Formats: sequence, structure tokens, C-alpha cells
Amino acid sequence: MRHAKISSSGATRVAAIAASVLLALGLAGAAFAGPDENEIAKIEYDFAAMQITKEPATIARVAAVMADDFRFTDPARRDAGASKEQMLRTIRSDKLVIATTDFRPYAIRVFGSTAIAEGVNTSTGTFDGHDISGVFAWVDVFQKRGGRWIWLFSQSGLVGDKISDKDACGEPACPAAQPGFSLKR
Repeated sequence: MRHAKISSSGATRVAAIAASVLLALGLAGAAFAGPDENEIAKIEYDFAAMQITKEPATIARVAAVMADDFRFTDPARRDAGASKEQMLRTIRSDKLVIATTDFRPYAIRVFGSTAIAEGVNTSTGTFDGHDISGVFAWVDVFQKRGGRWIWLFSQSGLVGDKISDKDACGEPACPAAQPGFSLKR
């Protein structure tokens, strides 16, 4: 999961990180094709920032663009993933402490009313005192509704983790499961 938080003594470092990200967004702005990509880039930035700062207004901005049936998965995890409320609860929790996050240049592709953002970031942090630092590959899916982009789905995983073959749709947070099938020649 992409995470973020630091102590008040690290405020200077947060400011430096934020300035670096804003500078990178400003320099990369020419690569964005238009306002749709810029709106999605702002959601991605706010999501990373809220994990570092846990600032209520930023959390509220991100929560407002998350679909009610938003779902997060990590293909290496042994559970079914997280709902919008579960993700927000984790981010607000004092158990999650993210010190740094560094996003490499990432892609945003718009296909009519659907958009996909994908990239890689490196984060340092802990959850419940355990190190969760690493390099994460991620994909986010958005849909334009009522003139604004809504975040539908996020998948993120630690680079190098093995993918689980456990059924990812065994909980109420999952959409209706489709039956499996087999094909033979």
C-alpha cells in the first residue's frame, strides 16, 4: 500500500518532500495531455500527502473522490483487500507511520470516461511497529462521473512479492464474483 506519515520533528523533511513532489509535478506538467490528467495527478498527490501528514482536509478531499464501493487490493496479501472505509481508517490510524514517499514519473491514460494511472513509488514507514518500507508498483482506475473523476479501484504491491492464488472475492467488499472456467483444445 502507498502510505505516509512523519512526526512533528520531521516537519522540515515533509516540507522538502512536498516541495520536491510539487516541483516534479510542475516540471512534468508538460507531459500531461490536459485537465483530466492534471485532476487525476492531483488525486494521486493528495493520496500520498494524506498518508504523510494525516491532515483532515486532505483526507476529506481524497475520500470525496473515492467511490462508495472503492476497493484496494494487494495481489500478494492473503486477504480480500480493503474497502474505502477500511483504507481511510488505516490511514487515519496511529499504527500507520510513513516517513517518506518518492514517486517516479508515472503514466495517466484517459480512455473517454475511464482513466488508468500506473507507476512505482518508494516509501519508508511502519505499521504497528513493523517495517513496511519498500518499492511498490501500483495501478489506479478512475471513472468520470458528473464532470469529475471518481477513484474506483487501486492495486498496489511490494515489488518482488509473490502473487497469491487465494480467492480475492470472498468478502462482502468484493463485487459479485464470476464463476471460473476451464478451456481445453
